[in-house]
Amino acid sequence: MRTYLLTWNPKRWRWRNLKEQIQKTRTQGFLERQWSCGVTRRIEIGERIFLLRQGEEPKGIIGSGVTLSTPFEESHFDSKRAADTAWYIKVRLDVLLDPIEEPILSRSALSSKNLLNVHWDTPASGNSIPPEAASELEELWATFLREHGLLGITLAEEVQPTAAFWEGATKRISINAYERDNHARKACIQHHGALCAACGFEFSKFYGTFGDGYIHVHHLVPLSSIGKSYVVDPIKDLRPICPNCHAMIHRQKVPLSIEELRRIILRR
Repeated sequence: MRTYLLTWNPKRWRWRNLKEQIQKTRTQGFLERQWSCGVTRRIEIGERIFLLRQGEEPKGIIGSGVTLSTPFEESHFDSKRAADTAWYIKVRLDVLLDPIEEPILSRSALSSKNLLNVHWDTPASGNSIPPEAASELEELWATFLREHGLLGITLAEEVQPTAAFWEGATKRISINAYERDNHARKACIQHHGALCAACGFEFSKFYGTFGDGYIHVHHLVPLSSIGKSYVVDPIKDLRPICPNCHAMIHRQKVPLSIEELRRIILRR
């Protein structure tokens, strides 16, 4: 899997529905859209991408995700070049930050060790990031999200770090979410395994050691329906579930049960 840098310059194109798309990313856990990839044609499905804001401050990484398509040609995104075409890829963003209202991974932070060799200031979108730099960027990005409390704000039902097994106290991030406990998450995975309870997907079998232990954790009883603090039992109340199945469970107002989703999968 290669890593590519996609760029956004607000001076060239105003992202008028950015707030709406950030909300969508955090409500359903991802955002699918197309993005310019410059002149790059070699991008494949399943590649890693980072989204870099350029042009005006604040500059830095505001999003990450994976590619869903190979490059294709369509009308140019710049209204001043309506007669021209541009090359795009479809992407699925798993993180999208508001550069005006939230911290972002600043351009100045992208200047250590292997990251010095990346052409961060080129206006071209779709440049590849060398493997050593990509690995360092992944670590830096994960540390940044964790330190700023931005991990786990995508799906409202996923368990994420706080301090105890008490769950349910609402707080404001960019949408209403619920306090989470990493101890409960770890206890659930330790008991049930990092295996999707709906479809059986196991990240380690697909991604190797890089995927070891990764899985979402799902509340069998939605916290939004409880509306008060309670002590979660990580064995009885939680189940490991992959991000795709998690998104499908919460696709409707009344979430599906794991058993209902499993029957849908089996029918297919």
